[in-house]
Amino acid sequence: MTRIELVGAGWAQSGASSARGCAHLGERFLEAAELAATLDRCSASEESWLETVSRLNGSFAAITRRGDRLLAAADRVRSIPLFYTLAGDDLCLSDSAYEAMTAAHPCTMNAIAEIEFGLTGYVTGRETLIERVFQVEAGEAICLDPSRPGPLVRRRYYEFRHGEHLPATSADLISGLEEVHPRVFRRLVQGVGGRTIVVPMSGGYDSRLIGVSLRDLGARDVICYSYGVPGNWESRISRELAEYLGFRWEFVPYSHDRWRSWSATDSFHAYFVAAGNLTSVAHVQDWPAVFELQRASRIPPDSIFVPGHSGDFLAGSHIPKAYAGQSTISRREVLDSLESAHYSLWKWPSIGQPGLRDQIDRRIEAVVGRIMDGSREAAADAFERWDLRERQAKFICNSMRVYEHFGFEWRLPLFDHELMDFWARVPVDLRLGRKLYLEFASQRQALPVTAANTDRGRLAQMLIRAVDGAGLRPLAKKAQHAMRRLRWSRSYADSPLAWPGLVDREQFRRTYTGRELLHSYMALKYRDEVAQILRQAPSKIPRGQFVAS
Repeated sequence: MTRIELVGAGWAQSGASSARGCAHLGERFLEAAELAATLDRCSASEESWLETVSRLNGSFAAITRRGDRLLAAADRVRSIPLFYTLAGDDLCLSDSAYEAMTAAHPCTMNAIAEIEFGLTGYVTGRETLIERVFQVEAGEAICLDPSRPGPLVRRRYYEFRHGEHLPATSADLISGLEEVHPRVFRRLVQGVGGRTIVVPMSGGYDSRLIGVSLRDLGARDVICYSYGVPGNWESRISRELAEYLGFRWEFVPYSHDRWRSWSATDSFHAYFVAAGNLTSVAHVQDWPAVFELQRASRIPPDSIFVPGHSGDFLAGSHIPKAYAGQSTISRREVLDSLESAHYSLWKWPSIGQPGLRDQIDRRIEAVVGRIMDGSREAAADAFERWDLRERQAKFICNSMRVYEHFGFEWRLPLFDHELMDFWARVPVDLRLGRKLYLEFASQRQALPVTAANTDRGRLAQMLIRAVDGAGLRPLAKKAQHAMRRLRWSRSYADSPLAWPGLVDREQFRRTYTGRELLHSYMALKYRDEVAQILRQAPSKIPRGQFVAS
């Protein structure tokens, strides 16, 4: 028996198909009802359905039933998650992991996933924090057919893979970017349909690209916003850029006291648990800003949020700088670089660490396949494949739950298929350190405003480059962490987002080592929330209790 429970807002049905989100299919823009109708018209074969799903350029989740058979898919970056549990031929599929959890009763915590979650802030692969509750992964479809042995088959229709490199010079590639960006943003503007676009404007390159591209296309109904402690460097750049582009700019001030007030509300708690979905630490830093903007009616109720996720990733900012200049990179080096970059919210548990590292190694290779000693291109390929399917999908794109919680739509133009496919074909040497993109920005987006990411003085930037060039970044990081630990009270008081207000001061003093981030503490908090839910009777959880409104 197959049971489908869709409890979130925005689902549309056509025949035997359901869809949520929106996408372009060729030149056509499809909202949820048209997505469902398009998939429902596909032939009965899995291949036809999957081929159509693979061409949907946007953010969506989709489900189709064909008699006893079921097909379900997430988009390339799992921006709208789906969850399921399977017992024999009985499947429960839902957009809420808690709904699947009730069907999996009795429930127990997944021990290795719990440890992993504390280190990363998400659960990798298809697992969740609860045994026998699974998720549809980024670029994946599940196909249930009770007539065949092993009724559930997982089909991967997309991976971010390096290859088929563009045979072009840097100048040619920059010209290529200039051609791609207008097409990407024309698709965005077409799908927005005249509604207000709201851009979370940081001090970095990605939201700057969005702002400049919208201006160049003639968009005028654009609101930019920033937040944090008044006077923080990102907000100063954000305001300057918005004013230069001719867009309205809004600011929401943060403080320790305001964080404590916000986090004490029922709305914040409902969001925090709903957005976690047994898989991810909730993205909380934008929550107060959207809450205050909506409460004060500073943005129209039908606005569409357009954040800059994740232009920096596609441009190569996550590829380890240590790969530069190495002709051969070992399997162990790739695993170590992934674990150092992404399994780092807290120090690894000291008890059983050798065995734990083996388990984490296996979990990484369960995502990307067996890693072999090879070229830096192959190493970067494995690193970014894992990053897209895990960090980008389950932490970065999961931040869209903030906007949904307040009833807003959102778009992710920097994950447009054309842009993703372009960057996958740029050689790694031009993506290390975002080399090509920074050349593009300096040549084609030179603006008479403060440069992006200028939170450090010129001397500090020169020192950082010298440290990187000498291969001393790990030692420098350790020294930085030690200094922050010694000056923990300053770190607690002076964060530009004031986020330590969410953490008890004494707890911060005891646990802060200089490396922890906001979501380090939020990961522990969410893990405790799930443990509390398990102490209840999961079958008693009301339908939709933990789904954001």
